[in-house]
Amino acid sequence: MFKKPLNLAANLIVAGQAYQPSKWEQRGYALLTVLALSTGAARAQSAEAALTQVKEKVIGIVQVIFAIILIIGLIRVVMKFVQGSPDALGSLGWLVGGVLLWFGFQLFKDDLVSAVGGSEGGGLTN
Repeated sequence: MFKKPLNLAANLIVAGQAYQPSKWEQRGYALLTVLALSTGAARAQSAEAALTQVKEKVIGIVQVIFAIILIIGLIRVVMKFVQGSPDALGSLGWLVGGVLLWFGFQLFKDDLVSAVGGSEGGGLTN
């Protein structure tokens, strides 16, 4: 098809270097570039805001679930000790394990937030 493809490429390079756009073409290219970059930045910011909201909701839901489970566990352990149930110490062990799991989640969450660049603290009020 092309007998001398390198010669064709050289001709295209020379033609591209010889073309000088007018001032209006340069302004139009600059305007299109600015518009493309600004819409891309706005989309990136809206996506980042949406991901931040999702992250906050997931962390809040998980913290509420942990709190409910730990409160129910604490009530059950207290009831077993009051009733003198033989498996009260086992239930206390499960409760301590749940508390340790909750603290592990808090440390993991704080580590993740600091690695991503947030400034949220621990606790149930996030």
